[in-house]
Amino acid sequence: MDMRNGNYSFSSAVRDNDLHRGSFNELTKKTFGFDFTDWYAEGNWGNLYIPHVMLDEGRVVSNVSVNRIRFDLGGKKKDYIQIGTVMTDEKYRGKGLNGQIMERVLKEYEGKADGIYLFANDSVLNYYPKFGFRPSKEYEYYMVLADTTGGNREASRPYVVQKLTMTKGGQSEPLYQEIRNYIIDPESTNQNDGLYMSENLGLYRFWMAADFGEWIYYLPETGTYVAANVEGQVLHIAQIFGKVQIEIPRLARSFGEEVKEVVLGYTPACREMFQVRERREEDETLFILGEDLRRIERDKMMFPILSHA
Repeated sequence: MDMRNGNYSFSSAVRDNDLHRGSFNELTKKTFGFDFTDWYAEGNWGNLYIPHVMLDEGRVVSNVSVNRIRFDLGGKKKDYIQIGTVMTDEKYRGKGLNGQIMERVLKEYEGKADGIYLFANDSVLNYYPKFGFRPSKEYEYYMVLADTTGGNREASRPYVVQKLTMTKGGQSEPLYQEIRNYIIDPESTNQNDGLYMSENLGLYRFWMAADFGEWIYYLPETGTYVAANVEGQVLHIAQIFGKVQIEIPRLARSFGEEVKEVVLGYTPACREMFQVRERREEDETLFILGEDLRRIERDKMMFPILSHA
């Protein structure tokens, strides 16, 4: 769709237009330091990621992207929309272009999702309430590990972990097939995650090709995949993929006896063994639109790290 708007034109068909897609990538690179060139070239840019842009003579000057994401919430399917890649070329700021796009997006998707949300950087916290968004707290779950010396050796026995190579031509396909299983089988649930992104393989591939590509491990004992890394004495677990519930203390010891704490990048399905605290990250304030999303703060949840777009 293209529509004249003053001296600018509007489009939501960036992906399939070589000129517009290239301009979009350039603005993304200039604004955020990355672009979607390889993601598109490898066939990972599907129809769930939809930029909505303003064009000036064919050049993208402002954007609001829609990410359609289905989550598994304790066995119930939830269709949410995450707004992302919000940006305007510095030469075009102050003209209201981004606000016009946001109004179009909210009107277009009204009533088509269970809720709409986004993560805002600290410099624009007063911007999104103008469109009806409200800030929401998120909560992260963590575990301080007990000393098992002299305890049950079997209970503290580490899993065997095998580091995977996620580069092109590496060992990524079995993991992606595990993720596809949740799409193919609507009855499948991730036994480890209480709010699991179940149907957005393209977004998973984006993260695996970027920040998390070096952090993927396979547990042959359970047929489970783990995205995790150690910082000092803390094991950060971004995601566990599999139908077997993993024992977190055992998993922690698989990464070395020096690990004293585990921090989850998702809401665990079984929360009893964890402690919980408000999650505070710079430039990642959650804003929500819709009554259904109030559950994130009310039920002390967080959107999985790997679902951020």
